[in-house]
Amino acid sequence: MIYNESKYNKDWNENKLSDLGVFSRGKSKHRPRNDERLFAGGKYPFIQTGDIKEANLYIKNHIQEYGEFGLKQSKLWNKGTLCITIAANIAETAILSYPACFPDSVVGFNAYESQSSEIFMYYIFRRL
Repeated sequence: MIYNESKYNKDWNENKLSDLGVFSRGKSKHRPRNDERLFAGGKYPFIQTGDIKEANLYIKNHIQEYGEFGLKQSKLWNKGTLCITIAANIAETAILSYPACFPDSVVGFNAYESQSSEIFMYYIFRRL
């Protein structure tokens, strides 16, 4: 997809998103999601769609933290992961500035270094 052909991108190729990196859905298997056991002894940042919506490029703040029980039913994503909301605040994007967990209402994208970058894709998604 080329938005505005110019001397800078006239030789770009169209690619499938799956050729540029890996998309994976967040995990939050336990129900109910507000079970206090998930957050007891919290030390793992837990990012929600609202945290992504409030971010300005990089996620620097969060409200909740998972404890060990919460982490076991989720996944800790690496710093630099592009987060894209797919529920509530749909299509909001931001990049993790620290490792964090997020629920299945968020998709994580990690670029193949030789093909793209998370920050480039952030601006592509913001443009859509």
